Amino acid sequence: MGIDAWGWDAPLAVQAENARASNRSDVFRAAHYVGVEKEYCHMERLANLDQLPSTGVTVCAFPLKVKGGSADPTRAVAMIDEVSS
Repeated sequence: MGIDAWGWDAPLAVQAENARASNRSDVFRAAHYVGVEKEYCHMERLANLDQLPSTGVTVCAFPLKVKGGSADPTRAVAMIDEVSS
């Protein structure tokens, strides 16, 4: 899953408002915990997504491992499938 925005979650102010209203702290960064139930790759701040076709794309991600990190920067590459004539 990839997005060109800064994140999948609601803005921090909205998350804080929801936390206060529900008296729960687990509402922060909720989108980051989706993979607990079903594993998936979560990428943010991608560029040029508007230049990709809606189908026929293979995405490869080459992460840079960060010692002790829970997330890593990556070089994401989109390969557009050839169309047979």
